[in-house]
Amino acid sequence: MGAPKQKWTAEEESALKAGIAKHGSGKWRTILRDPEFSGILSLRSNVDLKDKWRNLSVTANGWGSREKARIAFKKSQQNPKHEDNQMAITTVVEYDNEVVDVKPLAISSEAAQISTPKISESRLDDLIIEAITKLKEPTGSNKTDIAMYIKDQYEAPANFKRFLSDKLKAMNRSGKLIRVNRKYRIAPSSPFSEGRSSKVLFPEGKHRELSRGDRSDFKPLTKSQIDSELARMRNMTAQEAAAAVAQAVAEAEIAMTEAEAAAEEAEAAEAEFEEAQAFAEAAKLTLENRNAAKKWALQSYS
Repeated sequence: MGAPKQKWTAEEESALKAGIAKHGSGKWRTILRDPEFSGILSLRSNVDLKDKWRNLSVTANGWGSREKARIAFKKSQQNPKHEDNQMAITTVVEYDNEVVDVKPLAISSEAAQISTPKISESRLDDLIIEAITKLKEPTGSNKTDIAMYIKDQYEAPANFKRFLSDKLKAMNRSGKLIRVNRKYRIAPSSPFSEGRSSKVLFPEGKHRELSRGDRSDFKPLTKSQIDSELARMRNMTAQEAAAAVAQAVAEAEIAMTEAEAAAEEAEAAEAEFEEAQAFAEAAKLTLENRNAAKKWALQSYS
């Protein structure tokens, strides 16, 4: 058995909240690397930060994905004419290996039925669009952040996680959303896009879609394709090559972060990260060789 987890201190909680305010939710690796917080959070891992933030969200909102709720119905035998039979709801919330008992809440049976509504298909579309719009992530929002936002704002059914996953895939296939490295953005053709574009201007004046489709459609680049890309980079200007390298490095970092956050897709994420990293390194080497050759040519002329 492993060593027991140390209880979070108030200083660590404050550092976590400040890190999320600075870098955003889900940026656990970035927060741990930030010199402002690395000293305080030196004993914590990415998983520790993610679990602690989930527990804080549960405590703040009263409901969460890991809460355990038991509902016991009390039927009144003495007053059959009373339509609103009372129910006692006892919730037990997991909070850093501590169990916090919440006093029973007396609510009507009608209100209890509404507490966990079945979100309709069209309604979930709107909630997903709202979540992505409100989160304002530059590279898009992942499934975990979208689910957390919706759960914080609305009461979701028990099978919400699988329901949300299926809906995101359907919206991606229909063109409403664009999926890049397991992050979702509103498609430019969508009426909710607000004029935003997901295309990046590449050399030769062409636009290329950032979306690579579903993970099941992912195919590694062949050697000939990589050689072709590198050959094209040799004809770029220094500015264009630097932009391409920056994009390749950014994609590698995104793939690595997502590999840590999505355990169920770890193998696919790792494969893409290695490919992106290899391409980034090759692109860097190409740029360095090109700059060295250009410098040598200038020195020769002088």
